[in-house]
Amino acid sequence: MNKTTAILLAAGKSERLGKMIPKPFLQLGGKPIYRYSLDVFLAHAQIDAISIVVPKHLLLAEQKKINREIFPKPIQLIEGGESRFKSVYSALYQLDNDIKNVLIHDAARPFINTELIDDCLKNLHHNQAVSCAIESTDTLVSGASNTQAEFYLDRNKIMRIQTPQVFHIDILKKAYSLALKENKTNFTDDSSMINYYKLAPVFLVLGDIKNIKITHPSDLLLAEHILQKKKL
Repeated sequence: MNKTTAILLAAGKSERLGKMIPKPFLQLGGKPIYRYSLDVFLAHAQIDAISIVVPKHLLLAEQKKINREIFPKPIQLIEGGESRFKSVYSALYQLDNDIKNVLIHDAARPFINTELIDDCLKNLHHNQAVSCAIESTDTLVSGASNTQAEFYLDRNKIMRIQTPQVFHIDILKKAYSLALKENKTNFTDDSSMINYYKLAPVFLVLGDIKNIKITHPSDLLLAEHILQKKKL
C-alpha cells in the first residue's frame, strides 16, 4: 500500500498582511486559517498522516492544543525553517520510512477541497509530480523593472500554479538534495524545482479559482466572503 502524508506549511509570516500573528494562525470564521486545510486532510480517506510545519515560537502552544484533541490519523508538528525551502526539507526528512507519496499544501490556502486532492492523487498513479493550476485571466508582462514592460506573454499558454501538489517522495527528496548541493533554495514551490532539475514532467490538474492564497489584506476580505457563500 502506498501511504500518503500531507505536509501543511503553516510557518509563513504575515509581512504583506501587516499582521503580527503568522497568517496561518489568523482567525477566519472563528478558527485559525490553517485549520480549514487540516480538517479537509483529516476527513480524506487517502491521506494517512499529516505533518504541520509551524513557527518555532508557536510550536509548544500548538502542540498543547493538538494534544487536547483526538484525531483519526497521526498528526506531527514540525518546527519551521527560515524559508519555505527549509520548512519543506525539515518535514520531508522526518516522515516515516513507509511513506511513498507526499502532498504539500500552503496553509494560507484555506479552501482546498476533496476534489482537488482526489484529482491530484488519481493522476499520481501515472506521474511522479502533479500540481493544481488555473488559467490566467489577466494579461501578463515581463519587465526588467516595475515601470517598463519588455514583452507580453501569451496568456493562453500561461497557467497559475496552486497547491496542493503531490509527488513520489523519492523524486522530491532527490530534488531537494540537488538544490542543497547547488545552494539553490529560492524556489517558490516544489513543482518548479522538479521542473528545473528535469527529474520528471509536472502534470497539471485544473485547480479552483476559490482556492486563493491569503497574502494581502484584501485577500482576507475575499476569504471571509467565500466562507459566507459556502455557509449559504
